[in-house]
Formats: sequence, C-alpha cells, structure tokens
Amino acid sequence: MKILLAISMAAATLGLTGCLAQSSEPTPKLQHALLVEPNSAKVAEAITQLLHSSQVQLADDVFVTSSTVTLEQLNHKDPQGNPIMGKQLNMPDQFELMIKGERCFVRHLDSKATIELKQVLCKINPQR
Repeated sequence: MKILLAISMAAATLGLTGCLAQSSEPTPKLQHALLVEPNSAKVAEAITQLLHSSQVQLADDVFVTSSTVTLEQLNHKDPQGNPIMGKQLNMPDQFELMIKGERCFVRHLDSKATIELKQVLCKINPQR
C-alpha cells in the first residue's frame, strides 16, 4: 500500500513538472507571409480545394510581393458571351498566405478555412 502511494505521488510530481515545462514556451501564431520563390501552381491547387471549384488561374508572382490575393468571381455566360440571368453581383474571394513556424498556409478570409501549402518555402512578411 505504501509503495502504491509513493508511486502515485511520484507520478503526480512528474506530471506537474511536465506540464510546467510545456507551458513556459509560447505557442507560435499564424503570421502574414510571402513566398520565397514563386509557385502559382501550388497556390492555385490550395485555393481550388478551399473553394471546392474546378480550377483557378493566378498570376505567376502570387504571394511573392503581397500576403493577400483577391479573386473576382466570374459571371456565367452563354455561348454568345451574354451574362446568364442578367447582371450578377458576386463578391470577390480573398485569401492570405500565413506562416506558423516553418509551415505555410493559405487561408480564405471569409470562411477562415485554411489549408497547408506543402513543398513551398515562405517567410514572414515584414510589412504586415
């Protein structure tokens, strides 16, 4: 019985010191970022997943000079090029490149849906 009590006390002490050691370091937060090298294909792939759409076209330098990008929604047109159902007022979608530690993320501003950009390098945007 004494051995069981001693083991329980030792486990509790170790558990408390483990918790204290973990809480002393702050959790890194998402920060605005820029791509180190252009990679519009990877960014387009991520945005396509976030929008649940077939594909998007982006400039080659997307997220290289700015942490945000705005995509205008295309109005649907008939074969003659006329807007279907008259004038369509679609709000643009905005995305931002974020970094946490060494991992890069693309976040949709409206929904806050976020997806990791793998196999790309980004850095903190010093202007944000």
